Amino acid sequence: MKFKKIQSENKSDKVVSVIMNLIESGQLQPGDKLPPENEFAENLGVSRGILREALTILQYQGFISRKPKDGTYVREISKEQVTAESMIESLKNATYLDLIELREALEQKSVELAILRADDEEILDIKRTLEQSNPLDENYSVTDYNFHLKIAEMSKNNLLINFIDNYYELIHEMGEKSNTNIARREEIIEEHKNLINAIYKRDIDLAKKSLNYHLSQVKDNVVGKRNQEDL
Repeated sequence: MKFKKIQSENKSDKVVSVIMNLIESGQLQPGDKLPPENEFAENLGVSRGILREALTILQYQGFISRKPKDGTYVREISKEQVTAESMIESLKNATYLDLIELREALEQKSVELAILRADDEEILDIKRTLEQSNPLDENYSVTDYNFHLKIAEMSKNNLLINFIDNYYELIHEMGEKSNTNIARREEIIEEHKNLINAIYKRDIDLAKKSLNYHLSQVKDNVVGKRNQEDL
């Protein structure tokens, strides 16, 4: 298959558009595996960083799935995905705060397993990405999603990975935005850094405290917004 090289500014949204055109035209079919990142980036004429950002956006939107140590696939409706979609439908009656409380329970285990199972390079990769986080980025919500997904992936537990993936899909569909304020985004980046530093130190207690603080701030921010809307 021939890929058209990306011209102009090599923006991730340009890459997203090209890949979506391939999917919509049928050149990429459900279940197809995308080329390795280095090969795909070269074919498109972009850096691996730009390609990774575009793939994260497409994964966040539900068009592709990325399997650790396997590859990236165009999504197809499988029994597993039907079950996940049914779970999303059943969760739609829950409130945003209900979902945060569920996160509090599941992500603590995710963090614990990440500390026990991830290697240093996986953790350092997240630390490097965080250093480049920009609160002014229009795709910031994708950056937030990607951070928590990466931690879940380090847990090596497929159910925890699927939970984070489906959680963000549901929140996106509900239209909930708890991090649109630039000052709050800056705080979230620092909270993420504190969490990943605790994971790198292999300090389970500190990591759980960092996670709980982060989620409590998310919860307080949502409650504050709701109270303002009720005035």
